[in-house]
Amino acid sequence: MGLTLPARLNEFVVVFISIFLQSLPFLLLGIFASALVQRYLSDEAVTRWLPRRTVSVVLLGSVFGFVAPVCDCGVIPLARRLMTKGVPVYAATTLIVAAPVINPIVLLSTAFAFQGDWKIVALRMGMTFSVAVSVGLLVSALFPETAARTPMSSPSLRGVEVSSAAGVSRNPGIFAHATVEYFDVLFYVILGSVFTAATQTLLPRGDLMAVGGSPVWSVVALMPVATLLSICSEADAFVARAFATTFSVGAVLAFMTIGQAVDLRMGFLLFRTLRVGIALLIVVLAYVLVFAEALLINSLVGAL
Repeated sequence: MGLTLPARLNEFVVVFISIFLQSLPFLLLGIFASALVQRYLSDEAVTRWLPRRTVSVVLLGSVFGFVAPVCDCGVIPLARRLMTKGVPVYAATTLIVAAPVINPIVLLSTAFAFQGDWKIVALRMGMTFSVAVSVGLLVSALFPETAARTPMSSPSLRGVEVSSAAGVSRNPGIFAHATVEYFDVLFYVILGSVFTAATQTLLPRGDLMAVGGSPVWSVVALMPVATLLSICSEADAFVARAFATTFSVGAVLAFMTIGQAVDLRMGFLLFRTLRVGIALLIVVLAYVLVFAEALLINSLVGAL
């Protein structure tokens, strides 16, 4: 006889596998970007190219996603590798918040999901940009000398370094770095996927619909849902579009913004990569700013 799983457990398994498989290609993209940075970007080049002013560095970090379009699954490995090359922590935190949304792939997927409504795209980008820049500037003021935590900032590569000076191809070195990075973060991606699948399976969605029409409570309801669901940035706009018929515009935008700045799947890596104070600052500031901006958007829409 075949094994029959209870319906709720079966749903959990299906959701977990789908979340993990959805995350995997973008995680690999971020890891290989990290490996390329490690292999080809020297500390001297970072020092030479990086602007001297804090504001300029933060602005550069907020638009770096156009150069390296990684989602929330892959931005942590890339950010921590840049930190080991001399990029300030405040610039890396800006990148972590901004890159999953402010990149061409996500912006185009948002436009497609909302049937070419570029106002939604612009508002999503603007909300994310404001949070990323605010986080970066505040981290630069409160933690000016902070470095990444050692366990995540520099995974051990003993025995896998390949010397290009000896005439050996650089490709094995890239794959060696990527392999070490992959196994270093895989456990936390799986753990985040387990928590996310559990919340998606157990969350009472009918209760959410009851508050969808309120300009305030709709935002209050959808923001933690976005954090719990932890949908990849390339796909979250399609889920948000399904909420658009029931929830306010501000709530839908808050769902897409906070879901990439603060989510369960990335949270484990975030707290392991950065000091706890910086990680908590990202969470608190992102929630406060996104909530305030969503209420402002709802009030402006209601006034029209």
